[in-house]
Amino acid sequence: MSQPASQRLNAADVSAVLDRFGGHDLLARGAVNVISLAAIRDRAGDRWPRKRPDVWAYVERRLDEHLTFQDLAQRVGETDYLIAMTSEEGVAAQAVALKVLEEVLMHFLGAAEPRDMSVRAVTDISGDEVSCAPLDPLAILKSRPLAHPPKAPAAPAPRHTVDPIEERRRNPFVFRTATGLPLRIDFAVEQMVSLRHRKTVALRIEPTVTETLTGRVIPARAFARLSDADLATIDQAILDYAALYLPRIDEPGQPVLIVPVSFRTMGASKGRQALMSVGEASPGRMKASVMVELVDVDRGTPAGRLTEVAGLLKTICRGVFARIQPGPGALPALKGARLMGITLDAGDLVGDESRLAAQIIDFGRQARGLAPAIAVQGLPSEVLFAVAETAGLTHAAVRAPALTVERPAA
Repeated sequence: MSQPASQRLNAADVSAVLDRFGGHDLLARGAVNVISLAAIRDRAGDRWPRKRPDVWAYVERRLDEHLTFQDLAQRVGETDYLIAMTSEEGVAAQAVALKVLEEVLMHFLGAAEPRDMSVRAVTDISGDEVSCAPLDPLAILKSRPLAHPPKAPAAPAPRHTVDPIEERRRNPFVFRTATGLPLRIDFAVEQMVSLRHRKTVALRIEPTVTETLTGRVIPARAFARLSDADLATIDQAILDYAALYLPRIDEPGQPVLIVPVSFRTMGASKGRQALMSVGEASPGRMKASVMVELVDVDRGTPAGRLTEVAGLLKTICRGVFARIQPGPGALPALKGARLMGITLDAGDLVGDESRLAAQIIDFGRQARGLAPAIAVQGLPSEVLFAVAETAGLTHAAVRAPALTVERPAA
C-alpha cells in the first residue's frame, strides 16, 4: 500500500541498494523491511539537524550488533533504514528490524511505545514507487523468535566429521599439466571469522599448488599461464575436496563453505556444471551452503563478463566472492558485479607485519561499499584482526597449515 508523504521512500535509492547486492529475490521471502526514526526527529524538533549524526551513528552500532555478515542495511532517507536479511525471513526478519528500532527508541526517547515503532515490509518496487505494508509491532512482539545474540568472543566452527579415508584419498592431488609439468595440490581448511560477531561463519578451502620437481609454489595470481584444461583439472580437484566439508542444511549453526575456483573455469558451462555436481548435492543444499571465490579476477577482467558470470553462479550457489590482486587499478572491474564479497589474500602481500597492516588498510579504503563482505585471508596470526576491523573489513582468516599427512615411500 502507499505510504503517507512524510514516510515515502525514494524508489531509486531502495532499488539501488537491492541491485547493488542482488537482493531483489528477498522481497518475495518477506526479508526486506524499513524502520523509521520519525518519532525521534519529531521529538527533537529544531534540534534534529544537530542531533541526527549521533542518531545515525547509534543506529549503525545497533545494526552491526544484530545483523549477520550476509545481511545488509542502509539509510535510504533522513529517518528511514532499509534492512534486507538473507539469514531470516518473514516474522523472524521483522523481529530483528523491530529489535533494532526498539533499542534506538529506548536510547533516545527513554521508551519504545507502539505508536513510535514504525516498521514496514517492502513488498514491491515498480517504477518510482515502493510498495510497503505497515506492520503491527505488537503482533511481531508476540510472535517473534529469539533475536540474534549479542557479540561473543571468537568461537571455533561447529565440528564437521570428515571421512579420514576419503580425506587421504583426495589430499594431496597430483597430476601433470598439458606440458608434462608435475603439480601437487595440498589442501587446508581456513576458518573465516566475522569481525562483527567474533565467531567462525565460514570454512574456506585453501589449495596450495606446487611444482613437484622444484618445490616452487604457484600462486593463484600466476594461474594465467596455465591452460584452460589445467585450470579445470585444478578446480575439479578443489571441488572434489570441498565436497568433504559440504555442510548439511539440517544442521543449525553450521558455517557455510567457501570454495576458491578460477574465473576462467566458471565462465564456461562445463565448469558451472562441475560446481552444480559437488558431492551430488541438491540444488537447495548448494544455494544454502556454498559460496564461490573467483581467485583470478584482475584489472584485465572485463566488467561485463564478470557481472554475467557472477549472475550465473548466483543461480547455483549462495553467493560469489572475488579475490583481488594487490596494487592500483584492481577494483574497477568489480563495480556493478553485485558480489557477496571481495577478498584479499595475505599470501599475495609482501613485507613485515607493519607493511601488511598498511596494505590491509589500503585495501579496506579501496573496497569500501563494493560488497557486503570485505575479507582478508591467509593472515599470519590473529594479531592483524584488529587492523582488519579498523580498516572497515568484515571478515578475516588465519592461514591454516595443509592437512596433508606425509605418506611413507613405497
